[in-house]
Amino acid sequence: MKYSRLYNKLVLPVCLAFVGMFSSCSMFDDFLTVYPTNQITGEQFWEDKNDLTSVLASAYRQMSLGDVANRMIVWGEARSDNFILLDQSNENLRNIENANLLPTNSWFSWAAFYKGIGYCNLILSKGMEVVDKDPSFAEGDWLPIAAECKALRALYYFYLVRAFRDVPLSLRSNDTSEGVREPVPQTASETILTFLINDLEACKDDGMENYGNDVYNRSRITKDAIYTILADIYMWRACKNASPDSQAVYGNQYVQDLQKVAEYSDYVIGRKLYDFQKERETYYGQTNQNGQSIPLPILVPRTTGNVEDTPYNSLFGEKYSRESIFEIAHTSSSGQYNTAVDGMYGAARSGRLSDGTYGASSVFQTPSLLPNADNIAYSQTDLRQAEAVQYASSAGSSTTQIIKYLASEITVRDATNVFMTSSTTPNVVYGSYQNHDVTSANWILYRSSDVILLKAEAIARLGKAGYYAEGDPILTEAFDLTNAIFTRSNPLIENRYRLLATNFASPTSILEFVMRERQREFFAEGKRWFDLVRIAMSDGSNQNMLNLLSPKYNQGANAIKAKLATLNSLFNPVYKEEIKVNPALVQNPIWDIDETIQRN
Repeated sequence: MKYSRLYNKLVLPVCLAFVGMFSSCSMFDDFLTVYPTNQITGEQFWEDKNDLTSVLASAYRQMSLGDVANRMIVWGEARSDNFILLDQSNENLRNIENANLLPTNSWFSWAAFYKGIGYCNLILSKGMEVVDKDPSFAEGDWLPIAAECKALRALYYFYLVRAFRDVPLSLRSNDTSEGVREPVPQTASETILTFLINDLEACKDDGMENYGNDVYNRSRITKDAIYTILADIYMWRACKNASPDSQAVYGNQYVQDLQKVAEYSDYVIGRKLYDFQKERETYYGQTNQNGQSIPLPILVPRTTGNVEDTPYNSLFGEKYSRESIFEIAHTSSSGQYNTAVDGMYGAARSGRLSDGTYGASSVFQTPSLLPNADNIAYSQTDLRQAEAVQYASSAGSSTTQIIKYLASEITVRDATNVFMTSSTTPNVVYGSYQNHDVTSANWILYRSSDVILLKAEAIARLGKAGYYAEGDPILTEAFDLTNAIFTRSNPLIENRYRLLATNFASPTSILEFVMRERQREFFAEGKRWFDLVRIAMSDGSNQNMLNLLSPKYNQGANAIKAKLATLNSLFNPVYKEEIKVNPALVQNPIWDIDETIQRN
């Protein structure tokens, strides 16, 4: 009977149709069940909207699982100047740390990403078929689901392109239950980026604007998320084509891509700001804070008495913040813990923090008196140092303990010197910590700071390209946008140390400021290595990127520079097991094991 079949399939009901929602519901664990591939590829499965949303839930869940989430961290941070490897027991991670990129290293397996892509391809191939079968499901109902699915697929591919450059582009919904994989060669990254851009451009305005509650609006792909993903992909393609050789091939596309980055980022900034204003929430620029009047959709710390780090507490403590654009949801339900944050960054055991696989490099361990210093991430008034590393005298942890995602809230008694050590009373007070094996922190992919800094970077790069003349007011806007992110995290900085637009007159100086601010703002969020690769691609040389990377190493920096001397060396090798099952693949440049490098 159809009723019985529907009852069995509705273990993924619409009200629970996306990972991380309403974890107290009794059917939540049923929702997390992923259908066997041979069931969802059968024609008898696809008959109504619930079949689509159940498989879409599987596509979201796939992104939350350790096989994907851990690689988001390793691919996006491990080789960067943000992290050092604390746990030396894992030889594969040691090799990545030392730039010995071997095709036998299982961290380079992309199978989990293609599984998520496969779910998306299935949904997109079956959507109109379901419209024809389900009288309650019209084409207008299908379009936002299709847009959501295309954006999720684009994210999977975007990670692969940034990590490997050229990868197979497969849009077919093959019945993989038969164990047959058609050989598919790599597609040039330029072709994949263009496909993703065109795919999202065609559906960006079909995305849902409001799912009805904050949880859905932050952990499902919305229209704002689609515009943000597009801006990020445009920026990557622009940086890829920034060098003179690339511009000779792609012509004016570089400028056009940067203009799209600025346009789409500005669109999301406006929509997020409207959201803040509608809810009557405090936002940056609302009251001309610290001489800055530019209104932006970012929260500001409360500075009356003890300084409450409102931005961190809202984004990483409470979760589903109004600043958030898209975050991967995790809950305290069995099977939905954030094992990646737990394993990579650490967690509390019996109330005390224990180290994870990675710690913060020396760039983050000692604050500078001066803001925006070279090779030192934070100044002494920057609240984000307390967000990045654990205060040394608290919880008995090491000075390199990554705290982001682990603490529920942060309060600073004196934000004129965040990590002062003269007092016996800790200046930084952390709330409760995520507990080992039950970590429920959400993984944030995009938030307001992303679009603000993307817009600033696009303006600065356009200025470097000669699109804006020296002294153009829009270059000052790029500085103001970046300085807004800096200023809100330095609420009690002395006037003599404030950053002034007059000291950032050139597009180059603004761009350098943007990239430093991205490192400070997005520490441990899986973005720094990709930013370093973008710097190298846009320069057409690895030199500046390597200069940023080398302070991480005590010894052997020259050996690292030698291994990473070419643009090819910045991308991962293809895992040898993938080549076995797909002989059409061609190996990326790889390296042999070399000497161990000593790190700070």
